[in-house]
Amino acid sequence: MKRDKSRLRQMLRRTEDARSSFVEKILDERGPLRRGSFVTVARKCGKPNCHCATGEGHPAKYLSLKEGGKTRMIFVPSSAAMKVEEEAGRYRRFRQARAELAKLSKQSLQIIDELEQALETTEEIPGRRKTKKQPSSRRKLSRKKRGESQ
Repeated sequence: MKRDKSRLRQMLRRTEDARSSFVEKILDERGPLRRGSFVTVARKCGKPNCHCATGEGHPAKYLSLKEGGKTRMIFVPSSAAMKVEEEAGRYRRFRQARAELAKLSKQSLQIIDELEQALETTEEIPGRRKTKKQPSSRRKLSRKKRGESQ
């Protein structure tokens, strides 16, 4: 079932407006991006009398990222933790905007294809005469010259 052309145009406008906002988010990004996720992990120090031996561990900051299909955890010293956390956050927001942009681009193309189908006409061309398909006399002559039978 074909959708209403006007409705398809409205959907396309809304989709393109949303796409435009994600393009702006990507273009507005200025700072450095750091691939990976900033995580806090509770570690045990190994001292038998420390509180971490029986309860919660010591919080340690790491940058978690995939390399070659394996997760790699890179220790982040507390002096660099704030900077790395901001960079990883920017990276995450950048990738989310990119993923949303890709999704909306695909959606726009689907709407455009539907609009094309809705606009396409199968009406007869005015002034065109309808004729029956018959082999042309030239085709008949060329078959006779080559010695083909009909």
